[in-house]
Amino acid sequence: MSDLITERTPLVIAAEINMIKEQTEKVVLNNAVEVGRRLKEAKEMLQHGEWLKWLEESERTAQRFLLVFDAYRDKQPAALNAGGQTQRLPNMTYSQALILLAVPEEEREQFIAEMDIENMSVRELQKAVKDRDQA
Repeated sequence: MSDLITERTPLVIAAEINMIKEQTEKVVLNNAVEVGRRLKEAKEMLQHGEWLKWLEESERTAQRFLLVFDAYRDKQPAALNAGGQTQRLPNMTYSQALILLAVPEEEREQFIAEMDIENMSVRELQKAVKDRDQA
């Protein structure tokens, strides 16, 4: 016989939900980088002054996608990264990626390595970044 869990219990269902949630957060971050890549490409093609007219999404949302793209474009899976580098995208959510933009680029990778980002809530990460800035 198999040792696989076949009984559906609230604990099993909760574990499945958490796994799906984690997978979704990773996909959202990768997709946010890709949206930023395409926004940057479109912006470079447009004449000066046409960018805001072209946007259908809010300017703030577009700017966030561009920032995430610039910060994490070289850390995507090889299949998505047309630039060639195959570094690993940190295991974090889109919201966490935005928060980490407050850490200077040259210090960000070390900060991520020192923190348990994967197990931190957005609020915990905000506090850690704030504490870092005040230190």
